[in-house]
Formats: sequence, C-alpha cells, structure tokens
Amino acid sequence: MTPISVSKTGTGRSAAIAVDNFLNPFNVGIGAAIPSGAATFNVEYSFDDPMDAGYTVAGATWYVASGFSGVTASTGGSLTVPCKAICINITSGTGTVTAQIVQAGTR
Repeated sequence: MTPISVSKTGTGRSAAIAVDNFLNPFNVGIGAAIPSGAATFNVEYSFDDPMDAGYTVAGATWYVASGFSGVTASTGGSLTVPCKAICINITSGTGTVTAQIVQAGTR
C-alpha cells in the first residue's frame, strides 16, 4: 500500500483513514510525529465503516490502539486488530500531529 498521510492540528480527531479489514493477516504500520508545536495524542481505531452512508468521524466508536495512548513524541508501531478505520485524536495541545499509515498486502 502506498503510505497514506493524515494530519491534525489542535485538539480533536483527524479524518478517518479506511483500511481493509478482510486482509489476512491484518497488519498496519503507523508512524506518527509532531512536526510543529506540542501535543498529546492517541492513535485510535474503529469497527465502524467510513464507506457507509451517513458515516461521520464524530459518530463512530473509537478505541485507543495499544502502545499509542497519551503519546507526546514521535512514535511508531503496528496495529494487528482487524478494524475499518484509523485516526489521530489530539487530547491536548495546539501542535500538529502527522501520521503515515501503511497496510501490508495492499497497493
């Protein structure tokens, strides 16, 4: 998969990035950085499908990915829980967080 980039500045959630939950094994690499300012953030995942009619990021149920809770510096890791969407949630600060997301097995 070509890396997908998502950014968020200030508190709140970024746009949702759709991933393919049917791939087996499911593995998504995530690298997140704070290129400017200061922020505390989570990388979160959802089982709600962003391709469904009426979907909104605010209306989805989100879960904090293991190892991505209360992050205050650049970090990386993987998500192996099959899910349908990933986002950044800045819980405090005014900085910008940018994440690169790559799913194994897709182009």
